[in-house]
Amino acid sequence: MGKLEDNSLFKSIFVAFLILFMHVILIAGVGILILLFYGIINHMVWMITGIVLISIWGYLFYRKVIEDGKELRNVVGDLKGKNVEIKLLGGLARFRMSDPAVNQQLSHLSKQRPKELTAPETDNVKALNDLSRLYEKNLITRDEYEKAKKDIFE
Repeated sequence: MGKLEDNSLFKSIFVAFLILFMHVILIAGVGILILLFYGIINHMVWMITGIVLISIWGYLFYRKVIEDGKELRNVVGDLKGKNVEIKLLGGLARFRMSDPAVNQQLSHLSKQRPKELTAPETDNVKALNDLSRLYEKNLITRDEYEKAKKDIFE
């Protein structure tokens, strides 16, 4: 009899725990729905404004295409051979279109090292450093060092 009472006690505790757990899930779900609808209601003006602006832009684009006498497939045909990249949230609504031929020319130009210009003072400092290293290694005499230093500063 002891086992039967322990088993029924375990089942009762388990059912009570399950009921409490389901209540917690229900309350959390209601809280999430309240936050969702609260956000939608507070930002409804911005959402409607965005939808209206996108609709107006689509209408104006369509009207421009019709005025130019082009068909939509011809407008899209102008994109042949070009790289088109559209990012929404990752790039914060970025649209980029590029021509591979131009990209190839730019990459060719970027591989060339630009010529660097140095200031005359920098050249003098570099020459003086080289000259002092030669003198320290006893590769030139004191007279040659003084004469070369005088030529640098003139």
